[in-house]
Amino acid sequence: MWTATIARAFLLAALSYAICCDAAQAGAEERDKGRAGLDELSGEMSTCAAYFSLLSAIIENSGGPSKQRGTARRMKATGQVMLTQAINVATYIGLDEKVPMERVQAALKDMVETANRDPAKSLGAMHGNYGVRCDALLQNGPQRFIALLKLYQAD
Repeated sequence: MWTATIARAFLLAALSYAICCDAAQAGAEERDKGRAGLDELSGEMSTCAAYFSLLSAIIENSGGPSKQRGTARRMKATGQVMLTQAINVATYIGLDEKVPMERVQAALKDMVETANRDPAKSLGAMHGNYGVRCDALLQNGPQRFIALLKLYQAD
């Protein structure tokens, strides 16, 4: 249910943008700037997909109570929705769907390196480096989507 809400919110934001901004009337500069904003959003979603996936695996492998396993499943589902949306946005702007997957792999590599540098403090470091931004994107995805588009609009 939560993942459907996330997917619906991103879809609604994308449709709102498409309705408000007729791409046929936009100049090349505006399209390029809008594309850059969408590319950044896809990148953020890819990083968050990696974060939620890794966090899910850590919780799942911790051997905690069944309540934690439910949390791990929800995080994994959230990561999958983020990845799906990252791919959707990337393909919408003409990127190969492999691009978000490559971004996920690069983010996972960085996250694992972060965790391996100081295992005792790795969850705190991960949350500080990725979790805060990913939680914000999860909570305010459509607003972030619109903010990035505005940021990249032509002057």
